[in-house]
Amino acid sequence: MVATAKLEKTFPVFDADSHVLEPQSLWTEHLEPEYRILARSWFWYEDGEFGPHTILNGKAAPELPTANIPRHAVWHPGMTDEDMGGLDPKERHPVNPGASDPRARLQDMDAMGVDQALLFPTIFAEYFPLMTNPDVAHALARAYNDWIMDFSKAAPERLIPLAVLPMQDVTFAVQELRRVAANGFRAATIRPVYSGGHYPSDRYYHPLWEALERTGVAACIHPSTGPATPEMDSNSGFVERVSANLDLGHPVAEFVAPAMDNATLLVGMMFDGLLERFPGLKLQFAHSGTPWLHTALDKAEGYLWVTEQEEPVSLDPAAVFHNRATLVTFSSGDGTIRRLSSLFERTGAWGSRYPNHDTLTASQAIADLRRGGVPEPTIEMLMGGNLGRVLGVETLSKQR
Repeated sequence: MVATAKLEKTFPVFDADSHVLEPQSLWTEHLEPEYRILARSWFWYEDGEFGPHTILNGKAAPELPTANIPRHAVWHPGMTDEDMGGLDPKERHPVNPGASDPRARLQDMDAMGVDQALLFPTIFAEYFPLMTNPDVAHALARAYNDWIMDFSKAAPERLIPLAVLPMQDVTFAVQELRRVAANGFRAATIRPVYSGGHYPSDRYYHPLWEALERTGVAACIHPSTGPATPEMDSNSGFVERVSANLDLGHPVAEFVAPAMDNATLLVGMMFDGLLERFPGLKLQFAHSGTPWLHTALDKAEGYLWVTEQEEPVSLDPAAVFHNRATLVTFSSGDGTIRRLSSLFERTGAWGSRYPNHDTLTASQAIADLRRGGVPEPTIEMLMGGNLGRVLGVETLSKQR
């Protein structure tokens, strides 16, 4: 999609899916000194002379697709699809400073027409959930959360941090959740993968879901389909082998695995009755668009009717999803949102994916929704009102 001219807006825009790129200082300064040597064996990241290098569970981990073009953090305002496609893969291109520098990020947000942004991790989204040492994971979670809290202090009303939780051990996860909630965090991110041998919808994690409900911290589900993804946790490895003969020149898992991973967790929650058990739980599914949602809800309903459950579970998953504080993010140009906006008017939330290579701006999303005839009050909710309501964050009304 080609970038559009900046549009006038009379409402705030709250980005529901943007990312930071963690700096080396997170490990060398924010991590408690007694854990730094241990972290070098369990999870350590640095970007050196010859590119990024990551250690995970005692081994060199496959790197994110950063060979010269760091697609996870290369986009900057004004960059079009043609610009991205024209990058010379033989040359090493720098990451966008706004990925790690809050003041540079605020300038990018102004250029994008974004008033506020929810900040997801990048390196900690890909590798951290796969660590196998719970104690070191707990220490690294504290380090990340302290760093992102400092990052957000540059403009606390605009930069909204997401906490990471050490899902390797539910006791540690609950302890860290309580700590960040006391420090003012409104949301935490959870990847839909096995961690420590447990899947997020397992009853093992019920104490965590209960704590999320009790503290009012929203659980923001965000998949990752990068190179470190194990096949048992995601469809990515399988998908890539099946599609190897297609010769597309691009990883296929990035197209399909986010929707698969989010759908798998949502269906698991529905069959467990997790959303009914914790009716006050705030929930967001990010980075997978909206088309998958109602297929998953429809299939869940069909099988719930014919499957015996251990406990009473709603036979109307769509009603459970839409009639509570639950969100699903969409990107600019999402045809499902444009055509079914009335269905998503309280559950849709726009996300830019900044600074990923496929970032799209608020102006592009607003223009697309207006072309589809979506009412202006609904656009206002989709572009930030819903996210502010669910997180309990007052949206800004400044023109940017």
